[in-house]
Amino acid sequence: MKFPVLETERLILRQLTLNDTQDLFEYFSRDEVMEYYDLETFKTEEDARRIIRHFNSSFEKGKGYRWALELKSSKKVIGTCGYHNWYREHFKAEVGYELNPLFWRQSFMKEALLPVLTFGFETMRLHRVDAFIDPSNISSEKLLTSLNFQAEGILRDFFFEKGKFVDAKIFGLINR
Repeated sequence: MKFPVLETERLILRQLTLNDTQDLFEYFSRDEVMEYYDLETFKTEEDARRIIRHFNSSFEKGKGYRWALELKSSKKVIGTCGYHNWYREHFKAEVGYELNPLFWRQSFMKEALLPVLTFGFETMRLHRVDAFIDPSNISSEKLLTSLNFQAEGILRDFFFEKGKFVDAKIFGLINR
């Protein structure tokens, strides 16, 4: 199966390649990006290559999609977003995303997620999309609510990340 390419006004959403290593390392190596991520801050470009291979392997195994967010104006990859924990038999998947801080608060992630959600509901035949965020990640909460996700509660000590248990706030979007 060919990886789907999506397009918005400012972005091309496409499959990651190893040519994107430097762009991903640029922001995955920043503590403010990794604060709410379930991985340690990247120390080497090999960490970036490893996550690219992981995202692409998930697609190849039919377990999800992770799009590179490439700026049309410069061909620079400024983030990724997509689906994981895809349960076809339950018509649901989890959405995840991250963005280079140089591009925060410019609506890039909302612009990217709109066609990704449409793809999920129309092509993947999802009925439900979940998002799990740290309860203190206010920017992510604002993004999700702007996309009509509903807050559904706090899951206490839901994840074990970076040596400690952390809560998760769950959001859901139902295809109506």
